Amino acid sequence: MSKNDDNERTPEAIRARLEDRLVEVFHDKRVLFEEGRLRFHARATLDCDAWGVSVRLEPETDQEPFTVSGAWEILSVWANRLGAAYVGWGISVPAKDD
Repeated sequence: MSKNDDNERTPEAIRARLEDRLVEVFHDKRVLFEEGRLRFHARATLDCDAWGVSVRLEPETDQEPFTVSGAWEILSVWANRLGAAYVGWGISVPAKDD
């Protein structure tokens, strides 16, 4: 592994690469939250900092709002899905925002 590869895996480099896209896709959007057997729609609000991403979720059900988070180094990001390894949560933007 080269020194360049190591620099691309720092929290700062990961944040620079992902933050704008995460905010564009997930911030203040209706998402499907999944963790273990839990699965429901919620409104997501993202807060990014040097450590990672915190996602405040306001469920459409009678549940209280809550926050999940993940460090930059453990985030898994796809076109319409964000998850955190080791902690097991994920959010995705539904195909239709009904």
